[in-house]
Amino acid sequence: MNNSLKKLQAEREAMLPPELEDRISQHVGTLSLFSNVIEVFVPNALQVVIRLVGGEDLPCLKKETLRKSRANMDWRTPPAASAPSPI
Repeated sequence: MNNSLKKLQAEREAMLPPELEDRISQHVGTLSLFSNVIEVFVPNALQVVIRLVGGEDLPCLKKETLRKSRANMDWRTPPAASAPSPI
């Protein structure tokens, strides 16, 4: 026994073109590839634009400086006191 809503849904699904799922899948694949390209090339493009304008490199995009600053930290030694204690 089908109710009227299920009949209406079946009629609407029958009206959709059969290639619609393929087109949506192609669009999703294209957007996924485009997001990968943006993730790889946009930071480098920003660096190039900044260098062309005459600015310095962005510190947030320098991977080697992030590695160096993390390499100096050691959890086994306490941090050095920056100011003498008031006692």
